[in-house]
Parts: sequence; structure tokens; C-alpha cells
Amino acid sequence: MATPRTEHRAKIAEARNVLGEVIARARFAGATTVLMNRGKEAAVVVPYDFYERALAALDEVAEPAES
Repeated sequence: MATPRTEHRAKIAEARNVLGEVIARARFAGATTVLMNRGKEAAVVVPYDFYERALAALDEVAEPAES
């Protein structure tokens, strides 16, 4: 059974002040942090393994299927 994904939201200025905590949450707890700028989503800090899986999935979509 998959563990529910934890997501945090933080203004960029606030996240800057606690960047170590944001990174630790991603690295050790698998939590994502959505960085907000003027009330809009600007970027996301994700665990590195999630990033690698996302890149691999994009590569699979970009490569034509072999018959």
C-alpha cells in the first residue's frame, strides 16, 4: 500500500529562511514543498528519487515504442 504523499506550501521568502528544513523534509520524509510567489505556484522542491523517476517517465514518453 502506498504511503500518502505529504505536501507543504510556503512563500519563497519564508522558505528561503528555512531552506535546510525544506530540503530535509524532501530528502528524509519524502515530502514536497510548493513554493508560492504572489499567491501562485512557482516551483516545487521534491525528493531526488521522485525527480529521477519523473525524468525517466518523460524519456519513456518521448521515445517511440518499438514494434
